[in-house]
Amino acid sequence: MRLVPLAASLFLALTSLATAQTYDTPQDLLEAFYEPYISGEFYEDETPFRSAALQALYDADADSTPAGEMGALSFDPYIDGQDYELTDLTIGEPQIDGDTAIVDVDFRNFDQPQQLTYDLVFEDGGWRIDDVVSNNPENQYRLSEIFADAASAAN
Repeated sequence: MRLVPLAASLFLALTSLATAQTYDTPQDLLEAFYEPYISGEFYEDETPFRSAALQALYDADADSTPAGEMGALSFDPYIDGQDYELTDLTIGEPQIDGDTAIVDVDFRNFDQPQQLTYDLVFEDGGWRIDDVVSNNPENQYRLSEIFADAASAAN
């Protein structure tokens, strides 16, 4: 019986360590961020992956969304869909300019090719996601604009 609490504590400690980690390169960040889409074991808290600005958008959306209602996001912007079966993940070579970087990420979701472009920032000692863009003709978006549009509609 003592093994169950010990195992649970160890799991939580390791999960906390994984999410508290800083990422030295844009590739390290995006590899860690996409790992749950491959393994199926998602982080309880994705805030360590987000910049302060992006986290503020998530927080503002959560604060303005009535209980039981859907917020600004009706899909997962990191896979450009609701469901996933990711294969062939390729993280492009980052274009780094000081404390910012742009990185293309390509993958297949249910065998359909997808490409997203990430805007990253270096803050708090590591790289973080600041925005994501899809140029998919069927669903073009910029994550920050989805939040901005939802905030405008709510006011």
